[in-house]
Amino acid sequence: MAGLTVFIDPAVAPEERQKELIKKYLSEINTKCEFVPQRIEKSLSWQTSVSASKNEHDDITKETMVVLHAADAVSMVNAYLQRKQTGASEQLTLTEWIQSMQSAAPTQNLTVLVVGLAKYFSGQKRSFKQKYREAVTGQPVKARKRKGQAGDELQVKHEEVEEAFVEAQLFTGCFLQPVDSDEELANQIKMFTKAVVEKPSKKDRLNNVFSFLEEGTGGLRVSKDGEGLRKVWKHQLMQFKNLGPEMAEAICSVYPSPSLLHQVILFVN
Repeated sequence: MAGLTVFIDPAVAPEERQKELIKKYLSEINTKCEFVPQRIEKSLSWQTSVSASKNEHDDITKETMVVLHAADAVSMVNAYLQRKQTGASEQLTLTEWIQSMQSAAPTQNLTVLVVGLAKYFSGQKRSFKQKYREAVTGQPVKARKRKGQAGDELQVKHEEVEEAFVEAQLFTGCFLQPVDSDEELANQIKMFTKAVVEKPSKKDRLNNVFSFLEEGTGGLRVSKDGEGLRKVWKHQLMQFKNLGPEMAEAICSVYPSPSLLHQVILFVN
């Protein structure tokens, strides 16, 4: 992709091996990259050549990807759980962190890659097994702590992470994508770069694909008190083939949430 440069904050890939992986994957699509400090820490941005049209330039340069490592993500999820239980937390939640970036760069479309959660949960599982073995045998188990293994650090459950992710995506509109390794991170950067380049040419073709979003192609807003969730549920139903607005409204009136409909389906089956 000649004429395109990916600018990457050095904190995204602090190790030389990580930098080389990213360079390798981007070279596969003929794209160069530079590791330079970015306005948003641990972020990536894209810059076109001077020959690009204004529309292409605007579409490409408004995209920003931010990398969040597992330890920071877990801390934010823990803050979310504290806020949920007590109404207060000294740390930022995932939603608040994303909103702070959106305030700092209001014209940018943010995408967040969360790196290393699979390794975190794997380490958490090993730690639990070790403690269980020690409790049963009464003897401390000497085990070499692996990189990324959960020890005395914060402990959160997989479903709690998913809950915090859903909340963040609902209230910020930001897409969050977990990646498990340096290789997967490099590949995601490559694939996202391809998507960024192809976005201008696909924009017109995609404008009217989702006809069920007649109330606005910008998506539906959900307030903090839950107002708007019914519309989201209705529009989700309308994604099914041959299910129109009237039928979706009828289903919503009887089953106002996905969980209620799911319970009925389970009971019937």
